[in-house]
Order: sequence, then C-alpha cells, then structure tokens
Amino acid sequence: MFRRTVLVAIAAVAATSPPAPPALAMEAMRPIGEVLASGRVVKVNTDAGEITIEHRPILRFYMMESTTRIFKVQDVTMLTGLTPGDKIRFMVERAEGRFVVTWIENANK
Repeated sequence: MFRRTVLVAIAAVAATSPPAPPALAMEAMRPIGEVLASGRVVKVNTDAGEITIEHRPILRFYMMESTTRIFKVQDVTMLTGLTPGDKIRFMVERAEGRFVVTWIENANK
C-alpha cells in the first residue's frame, strides 16, 4: 500500500511539472555572444584565410560529434599568433553556405 501511495504521488508531481526543454533547445536559448566552441588548432593557412580546428561537438549547428574541420575566418588578423597545438575557444557562424569563424581566443594564455 505504501509503495502504491508513493508511486501515485510521484506520478502526480510529474504530471503537474513542466517538461524540461531538450538540450538543443537550451543551447538555442542562449544569446549568440555566449555560444563558444572549444578545440585545438591543427593548421593555420593565412594565405587562404582558413584555420583547421579539431573541435568538440557544436550543438548549435547539429555537429553532434567531435571532428576536424577547415573553417574560413572572418578576418585574417585573427590568425596572428596561433600555431598548431594551441587550445582555443571560438565563435562560428554560418555564412554563404559555409561555416565562418568570427572570433578566436587562445586558451593557452
């Protein structure tokens, strides 16, 4: 009898509680300025304005697994001082059908 009473109480609380938003919805609710990805520099190509980054999942763009990707950078001067192996935090946006890094911070310093 006690177990049934406890189960009924748990079911009542669950039925009246609002559902928790899924993880992707929570990521989308954050202001864009706070969404940072993290990774490691693999290659810097200043001539092409590109950086190759081994990065963790970026849920905002449904990149659910860690991977290595070549990103275009918004401003080539952001690549100054970055070398392969540096740990970084960065912001990425989608522009003209590709991903563009709009901000980079060297996390080693």
